[in-house]
Amino acid sequence: MNDMLIAQFFHVLAVVIWIGGIFMLNLMLAPLLARFITVQDQRAQLLYGLLKRFFAWVWLAGATLVVTGYGMVFLYGGFGTLSLAMWIMVVLGTSMVLLALHVFFAPLRQMGHAIGQQDWKAAGRAAARVRFFSGINLFLAFPTILAGVWGIFGRS
Repeated sequence: MNDMLIAQFFHVLAVVIWIGGIFMLNLMLAPLLARFITVQDQRAQLLYGLLKRFFAWVWLAGATLVVTGYGMVFLYGGFGTLSLAMWIMVVLGTSMVLLALHVFFAPLRQMGHAIGQQDWKAAGRAAARVRFFSGINLFLAFPTILAGVWGIFGRS
């Protein structure tokens, strides 16, 4: 096994954990929580607990993506050797990591503060912002993954 294959494996594994988690939380779990847990404080506390645990994995996945992604750029020979598809993946992937940092340090932190203050409406608003920005990341994942596949397998 060579360094590129190992980097690609961990890169894809990190994508699956991170984007799969966003998909599960945003499209399946959050709507069910809203439907079946009608007491706002219980829903906010449960969602916040889930998000805190999820973000422990997001930190690991994000660090893995940055290290393996930029590491692969180096293994390819530097930024000057990247194809358009690879540039798209690097730019969008970096944007996604920055957006995840925003989610963690802004709305998720605000949600935790609101829960500590027992301000359930503010916690709900912060949760909606977490879901909104995570939804943007989920949306960005599609062209990013497509660019990655195009960059690796689209060569003739």
